[in-house]
Amino acid sequence: MNYEDTDHIELDGGTYLCLHCGTVQPPPQMPCPINIMIDAMDVFIADHKDCPAPAKETVMSDYIKGFDAGYDYVLQEIERWQDEVGQDLGVLLMHLRMESKQGREAT
Repeated sequence: MNYEDTDHIELDGGTYLCLHCGTVQPPPQMPCPINIMIDAMDVFIADHKDCPAPAKETVMSDYIKGFDAGYDYVLQEIERWQDEVGQDLGVLLMHLRMESKQGREAT
């Protein structure tokens, strides 16, 4: 068995895992002979060794996911402000700056 370019295939918590396509497969039921375990892993590797890696831009870190969620929240609030108050973003920003300034002056 050729194990080149298989670093994306792992044994994770007792299951076989392909990090490229996300397939998770349990190993053979124990107890079983070691050759059956090795054969099952070889079949999984053969099936997944050519899985293409996900595009870099689709893999987001937890930090970026949080930033993305925060950005969505801010956009929704701006849209809500414009719908409810009927004023544009410049007025909202001026309003927020005044609240921030008043908060600092009170302390």
